[in-house]
Amino acid sequence: MEICHGIGKDQRLDLSVVLPDKVAVEKVYDPTGWLLVEQEQKGEEFLLIPVSLKDPRNPRKGFKWGHLLRVIRETGPEIIHVWEEPLSYRLFQFTWIRTLARSRAKVIFYGFQNVSFRWKWLQRIIWKLTWNHVSGGAMASSEAVENLRRLGFPHGGRLEHIFYGVPTNLFYPMDKRELKKELAINCRFVVGYVGRLVPEKGLDWLLEAVELLPPDVHCLVLGDGPMGAALEKRSSAPGLRGRVHFLGAKTASEVPKWMNCFDVLAVPSLTRVGWKEQYGRVIAEAMACGVPVVGSDSGAIPEVLDSCGLVVPEGNVEKLAEALHSAIHDEETRARLIQGGLRRVKEELSVHVMSQRLVEFYERILFIL
Repeated sequence: MEICHGIGKDQRLDLSVVLPDKVAVEKVYDPTGWLLVEQEQKGEEFLLIPVSLKDPRNPRKGFKWGHLLRVIRETGPEIIHVWEEPLSYRLFQFTWIRTLARSRAKVIFYGFQNVSFRWKWLQRIIWKLTWNHVSGGAMASSEAVENLRRLGFPHGGRLEHIFYGVPTNLFYPMDKRELKKELAINCRFVVGYVGRLVPEKGLDWLLEAVELLPPDVHCLVLGDGPMGAALEKRSSAPGLRGRVHFLGAKTASEVPKWMNCFDVLAVPSLTRVGWKEQYGRVIAEAMACGVPVVGSDSGAIPEVLDSCGLVVPEGNVEKLAEALHSAIHDEETRARLIQGGLRRVKEELSVHVMSQRLVEFYERILFIL
């Protein structure tokens, strides 16, 4: 919703935001396990329109077709921006409902998908037809743009690379010493991780690297996932015992406080068949907090970091440990990463910048195509 607020501030736009009236979510987002929007809400920046899903427990099945048809006819949009991947069912749904509504609105999307795959013959036909009715889209990385072209997105459709933005009103430098007291963090140096506890995120590799660091360097792990129990068992090894702290998932309002306590954020993702890091939003969040970032060379990580973080080869324990140590203890490197990260967020990776670039993209879609 932060992006919607950013876009809606532009006085040239009349923005309506369609979202589910009821959808199941992880309890970290709401203790009840549900997000509910019971009625339309008109704010200063946009109109919020709740629409029923076919299955509130499985939002991938899309909205109820009749409900969407009514909304498109009533709002009469010039652009329908589907906040979904270029191969998502909801993009398919909005594209063809637009046609049923006899609307002249231009359909666009925003996505992250950077891994190619083999088409099945029916998929190829369906998406070739659908994409011919899509005016274009923006992707979070240049690799994702190239991947979409390889998949056959029409060259007549406009594709652009626009970084995903983080809200700098939530993520910004705070008083680390006071936060450590508040959160009862008693270790001297902190390597932080925020994300899912799954094999492709490289947690095993990270713990091996932490084991090579001095004993006064601890690791705080924020997140949940199927690897949780195995990782906790692994962290009981002699070289790690008492140095790795599993804190579970934190709410969006809690994460900035914990992140500000990190001396370095680790993003040790590992490429797998059918997956590589699509973006790494935590990278920009940490940079906005003035925290140096060390990441692997998986997927979009090097592009997001640019020269403002340290990139190491996937799976190389010694290189990862060396980079973490440098980000913590090398004063010159540390200062360079902190200042470079803050500057990069301001110039490239904030909600404000992303919103501006999306509005400019809308103009190009409307007046050039």
